[in-house]
Amino acid sequence: MSNGSGLSRGDRNRNARLGRLRALVPTDNTIVGIDLADRKQMVVVTDHDSKVSARKTFRCRAWDLGAALDWAVQRAAGAGFAGVTVACEPTGHRWRVLGQLAADQGMALCVSSRR
Repeated sequence: MSNGSGLSRGDRNRNARLGRLRALVPTDNTIVGIDLADRKQMVVVTDHDSKVSARKTFRCRAWDLGAALDWAVQRAAGAGFAGVTVACEPTGHRWRVLGQLAADQGMALCVSSRR
């Protein structure tokens, strides 16, 4: 039996999840994705279409990411964005530390898992 749309249930679920995530990020904000680890953090600055405008590795612990957020704000402003939304996956306690650092700088945090 076919549903006529050509989309699988997985496609619909993925599209719905991405739609919910995109609704969390204002269109005038850039997205700063951070891959959190113990001593090496990967940071990428992207637009809403996932076009990368900057990428950098920070060799520090999560609670020392204030400099990375400052760097990301500078890159976002250089790309013409008004603000920054920080995104990461929930990795242990590190995402909570990042959330506090982002809140201290007036940035929103979007935490998502692949579910």
